[in-house]
Amino acid sequence: MKNNEFIKFLPLETARLIIRQSSLDDVDLMLKMDKNASVQFYLGGIKYKKREERIAFLRREVEKFRLGVVGSLTVVLKNNNTPIGLTSFCINEDNNNAEISFVFDYDYWHNRYCYEACAKLLEVGFDNLKLNKIYADTIRGNFPSIKVLIKLGMKLEGTRRSHAYIKEID
Repeated sequence: MKNNEFIKFLPLETARLIIRQSSLDDVDLMLKMDKNASVQFYLGGIKYKKREERIAFLRREVEKFRLGVVGSLTVVLKNNNTPIGLTSFCINEDNNNAEISFVFDYDYWHNRYCYEACAKLLEVGFDNLKLNKIYADTIRGNFPSIKVLIKLGMKLEGTRRSHAYIKEID
């Protein structure tokens, strides 16, 4: 229900940006970000994907929307329609909350685009969808992302000590 409500608001607009559903046309942006060491520094493990892998990812994200679930969102400059980053807004309808995440092309860092896009997502989530909570997760030491989250008014609630359980093979 909340996923479908959010989808109806798309595309979202800010003063300088449009936030829209990602499409197969966004593959070049993803590949560019995959190859940038600064972008990848805090992401781990996804860099240097092949075009076919990225197209498959985008197909899955497009399919989510078809099924009524929010998938990947692309942030584009309003003045020239240049894609500059990706964000997600994963709504958990059972708990009435959402997780926000983002990754931006290095060429567009330090212009407050990330803040602007995330602020719009928070606005829609709280004001229109009446979500109880919107949260984000970042790796310790990712000060640029932490700075954005603090500017958005988010508070540190805890530190994830261990994210994944890896079973050792005998």
